[in-house]
Amino acid sequence: MRPRLSALLDHLWEQAVRTPQRFVVLSFAAAAVLLLVISAHGLVVLRDHEVQTLQQTQQLQVAGISSVLNVETERLRSVRNFAQHLIRLQMGPHAVEADPPLQAAYAHRNDDLWQLPAPEGDAVLLGVGPRMLEGMDSFYRRDEDLLPGLYVARGISHLLSAEPVNPLVTRKLMYVSSNGFFVAYPPVPPARTAAVLRRVDDAGFLREHLPHNNPDRTLRWQMMPAGDGSGDVYLTVSLPVYLHAQFRGVAISGISQRSLDAYLTNTTRKGVRSFLIDIDGRLVGASTRDVRSVEKFAAAVPSASGEATPHEMFRRGSGTLHLADGSRLMFQRIGSTNLMLVDYFSATDLLLRTASHLSVVLAASALSLAVLLWVTLQGFRKLFSHYQARGEALRELAETDALTGLANRRVFEARFAVEHSHSLREKTPMSMLMIDIDRFKRINDNWGHASGDRVLKTLADVMRATVRAIDVPARIGGEEFAVLLPRTSIEEATQTAERLRKILGQTVCGPAADAADMGDIRFTVSIGVSDLGADGTDNLDTMLMVADRRLYAAKNAGRNRVVSDDRVPEPAGDSAPAPAPTA
Repeated sequence: MRPRLSALLDHLWEQAVRTPQRFVVLSFAAAAVLLLVISAHGLVVLRDHEVQTLQQTQQLQVAGISSVLNVETERLRSVRNFAQHLIRLQMGPHAVEADPPLQAAYAHRNDDLWQLPAPEGDAVLLGVGPRMLEGMDSFYRRDEDLLPGLYVARGISHLLSAEPVNPLVTRKLMYVSSNGFFVAYPPVPPARTAAVLRRVDDAGFLREHLPHNNPDRTLRWQMMPAGDGSGDVYLTVSLPVYLHAQFRGVAISGISQRSLDAYLTNTTRKGVRSFLIDIDGRLVGASTRDVRSVEKFAAAVPSASGEATPHEMFRRGSGTLHLADGSRLMFQRIGSTNLMLVDYFSATDLLLRTASHLSVVLAASALSLAVLLWVTLQGFRKLFSHYQARGEALRELAETDALTGLANRRVFEARFAVEHSHSLREKTPMSMLMIDIDRFKRINDNWGHASGDRVLKTLADVMRATVRAIDVPARIGGEEFAVLLPRTSIEEATQTAERLRKILGQTVCGPAADAADMGDIRFTVSIGVSDLGADGTDNLDTMLMVADRRLYAAKNAGRNRVVSDDRVPEPAGDSAPAPAPTA
């Protein structure tokens, strides 16, 4: 076999040498044929890949919409469950006594319009009197359980005002009592109270959840106009609220159709039209434009009307339909709801999307770039790892004190700026300690500078072990140290300083090797404490100045003490003795 192959190659080479023009033409022809075969195969592969990509995108869209619907239904169940719990509580022997706001609202229950204020940010309760309820068959006034109902509605107002998980989706949430009042978020202008109740009555939200209409007390989905003049439509889900067998009201959540349109528009790939439909073929949302009320899917995609009925797609649950004109429909049901996401794309769009990815020049360039990129990445990976390690070391040198490992003054100032901003914004206290080693010069003179460095390291270790994780211990110069104490009052800071002073007073530091015969070193510290906002301390410099002033007051009063105010401290018997060797 090898001799024959070698002979064939030799023959081809001889022909190429003798007739180079013919050889080049034949080579280009063979390359062109090969290119056509590869292109045809590539079109098929890329087309299938493009369809898979569109299917994955649709799955992500379905997951996003399903997540929003699940969150809203779970929120609705939470409102329903909490409301029923409060109803049982208020109708039982352990009912909470009505406070003045509840009594005031109850006293005005027969006014045409009355309300119960709620804490700022929560939904406000609005209600109407018996005269305004005339003609609304879903509502009936029961004075005997009105007051407990008001307590329940006020209790769930905070749940209604919680922000939605998905910021792209606009939704409304409300609890409507069959007693003629409701609480809603976003808030409803009081002047529209009767109109809102009338819309709820006309839509049959309460009637459809009566025991004989909804014996299983399940969720109900329906479309409902916004009613605020915006022309928007809401996809609503409702759930009944019961006390045992007595129907008390309904919890309603509505998702704006326009926000669903916007979500589909923002998440749909170019050249694809996405539609959200219900089981009857009504459009609930679309990526191409705002959906008109009661518009049908067949009107938006006429070519699909005879081949893909909504009931058939819901029966199958998910899949792809090839239409007669070459276009395709991909559809997937959203969970167990009566909603389905349908993607439509024409054969032309699919061909253009596929062909745009198929270019020999681009493919060759991409391959070359991929190889070059791989080589470059290998080099950069090694260089980056090296420089990252060097940068980390330089950053640590720039941010920490080389001897003690504590934060240096530059980092201390930066952390102060951050904590100062938090303290002002959250109105929390903040304190600072200034710490100085008593008679540190004598330590250096008696034991040497190497032993003095060991004392500084020991002090730093004790500081790290004593203060909290949120505190910032730092060495700001020589034997002077500082600790920033966020969210700490001056009384708490003083207690921390006293604890640190006592621990250091009991700490023994071993000397350096050149002073081993001198014995262990014992030392004390003096500490000054300052408080943000007191005595005009509104920045780092003034806090350091006050703490430093009190530090030196501690020094002048005999050392080994904590001073947290500007009263002149009296000398005490536990003042710091001169450091001396210990056996």
